[in-house]
Amino acid sequence: MINEFILVRHATCEHMDEMLLGRTVDVALDARGVRQAGATASALRHHEDLLIISSPRRRTRQTAAAIAAVSGGEVMCSDAIDELDFGRWSGRTFAQLADDADWRHWNEHRGSAATPGGERMADVQARVLRQLNRVREAFPGRVIAIVTHAEVIRAALMHWLDAPMDGYSRLAIHPASFSTVSLGDWGVRIEGINQRVPA
Repeated sequence: MINEFILVRHATCEHMDEMLLGRTVDVALDARGVRQAGATASALRHHEDLLIISSPRRRTRQTAAAIAAVSGGEVMCSDAIDELDFGRWSGRTFAQLADDADWRHWNEHRGSAATPGGERMADVQARVLRQLNRVREAFPGRVIAIVTHAEVIRAALMHWLDAPMDGYSRLAIHPASFSTVSLGDWGVRIEGINQRVPA
């Protein structure tokens, strides 16, 4: 049995270029993000029987709602695809983080470094892969949109590509982009990465 997963990054939201939102700053989509979410929803409208699973963050729930409004799909929420827990870095501006040696180390050594009081990328990778396997078992043969965050999508794709996590920055995952993957008993086939629709 094959499941098609559409891994959607949330659209742009308030303050995302200024600070590390993480799980602490739960902001809404900005005006551009609303347009992006609508464009992504239109691109996915042809999928029948679409199941949409969203991270609990407001920015992902709003993106998921836009997709549901066009596709008629049902939306579920899951903590297992929540944003990476950045610990004490959450809510800090990127200007503040630029002077933090641990932040620089984290971005240079994602495969081994940890966030302060939060998660490692390996933790994120393990939880998202477990969730996708659970979803496959619960909804065999369904097309499933996973509306989540850039690091969650990167973690899954890096696993399937057999790529080292330290090379995460080579994999662009833009706001409102979607990456399509087929999972079957025989393994994985990546159909597209970071696909975007003009908005």
